[in-house]
Amino acid sequence: MTLNNNCKLRGFRLVIGIIIAAVGSVLSGCDDFLEQEVKGNNTSEKFYDTRYKLQASLNAAYDILQSNAMQDTDWRFGEAIGDNVIGRDEGLSGHMGQLAHFRFNTSNNFILNRWNIYYKGIHRVNQVIANIDKARLSTDDYQSYKEIREILGQAKFLRAYFYFNLARTFGGVPIRPEVEEVEKIVIPRSSLEETYAYIEKDLREAAIMLPNRYTSNNSGKASSGAATALLMKVLMYQAKPGIPSEKWEEMTRLGDYFVKGASFSFKDMLHYPDNYEGEDWESLRKRLWFKPQELNKETDPYETPENECPMLLNAYSLRYRDAYGGAITYDQQFYLQGEFCQGSIFEIVFKESGDGSVDDNNEGNAIFMNMFPQTYDAANSSHVPIYCDDAVLSKIIFSGSNASDARKRYILGHHENTPDMENTEIGAGRVLPLKWYTPIKDRPVYAGDNGKNRRILRYVDVVLMYAEALNECGKGAEALEQLNSNKRVVNEINNSSTLYIGGGYGYLRQQIWDERTIELCFEWERFFDIVRQGRAKECLKIFSDLRSNRRGAYFKEGINEIFPIPQREIDLSNGVVTQNPGY
Repeated sequence: MTLNNNCKLRGFRLVIGIIIAAVGSVLSGCDDFLEQEVKGNNTSEKFYDTRYKLQASLNAAYDILQSNAMQDTDWRFGEAIGDNVIGRDEGLSGHMGQLAHFRFNTSNNFILNRWNIYYKGIHRVNQVIANIDKARLSTDDYQSYKEIREILGQAKFLRAYFYFNLARTFGGVPIRPEVEEVEKIVIPRSSLEETYAYIEKDLREAAIMLPNRYTSNNSGKASSGAATALLMKVLMYQAKPGIPSEKWEEMTRLGDYFVKGASFSFKDMLHYPDNYEGEDWESLRKRLWFKPQELNKETDPYETPENECPMLLNAYSLRYRDAYGGAITYDQQFYLQGEFCQGSIFEIVFKESGDGSVDDNNEGNAIFMNMFPQTYDAANSSHVPIYCDDAVLSKIIFSGSNASDARKRYILGHHENTPDMENTEIGAGRVLPLKWYTPIKDRPVYAGDNGKNRRILRYVDVVLMYAEALNECGKGAEALEQLNSNKRVVNEINNSSTLYIGGGYGYLRQQIWDERTIELCFEWERFFDIVRQGRAKECLKIFSDLRSNRRGAYFKEGINEIFPIPQREIDLSNGVVTQNPGY
């Protein structure tokens, strides 16, 4: 698959049509599924028998990431209900306003949409995984096995990503079987621990199956770096701040490997053989499409549990460099010229359609163009779904000693000039995050058809997760060094020399969290971050005091950290799928 800017996943519409015709729509609690003939796994044996056909099926799973439906739900849950932004639609008469105020019911449309789109992605990626063994190789060369293995590894990453976002939204969720059967239409929920264990296993296997990163025409594919970074995040979401945990410990080992280049074997990554009771190494190798031992030639590599995982050291960087090593500015890493830059680990790839098509027929991302109107004039400002203002910026994001942080220059106020000298007509009191901005030269021909990629995993997040884990494990000096490794790069923006300072566990933890607030703001992660830190109520209370409508004040600790299972899902399962406490 070629995912660079020259093609940006063209032809997915044809692929999706073929796959839907071949395998049907099997979604948890989906009305369409109940109305159609169930096809289960009765697909043509020949549909998945080549690498090219498997790649086409994988492309359809990537296409779910690009859908407007997925982008829409991600900004609503990750950003719009948190304490970073203000929504245009915060009235209690609408489902979005109810969601933002935490005064929703179990039939909220946006909760249902999030459930449905992620299970749609899981269904598509399961088709790849369930049918991977139907591939027929014309030769027994090592490269052919490697190509199939990488398709499977990417599919496992995508499935883990889909389930992770479900888990941090709803808690434990139903794990759909790879092969759907009529008798198993309704699947009860797994526990949160079981759900995370399932996610971890996919990511651990993907990490040993994939190269450290993809470049050139393959940029955009999920890599071993992406799998390892997401694994660190999954471990972090299971750990609790202030409570010793093996999850924190493993995060430090993964950080040693990712950031410092420490040795990390397949056995270390997989937790082999502990996680593979009853499956010997050769069986595991064959399942993951490593070339079987009996077919290996003397010139073929033979991977053992002692093999080293792909080297991630120097594959990514904190410095602002484009894909070719050229210097870029902080904001440019979020624009077209910064796609697949050295600080980016995984991106959702978009391409401007060029014909003004919309919805899932449009490979261009409409969301970024909708965040702020293209012309930034006051007359259009009412169409903006969410925005930030001066009060939030000064009291929540750049507060206290961080008030003069160099990154503040990349969030502009009313009547300021963007880097390409466009005046920001965004309304008094409002601010424009340049992460959302699209430079004039990158603007699409048709509104809402933006080809700018969305950054999902960045190397700076890995470094900050590593710092947090080190602090949790009593290694404060090492944590401070990792924290300041990013601050030193930031200081180069304006030749500053300000660094974070040492202190006790709690003081250092707050500095790490402050750095996450500044560095990762407006990237659709804020709400989930403050929830896993255990301070959502505290942060939303501070935010609610800034708002006349008191948005955030109704957040119920112990309940609203996760959302209710959609009522339709409960009803269709006849109670087999249970509801979350408090709803």
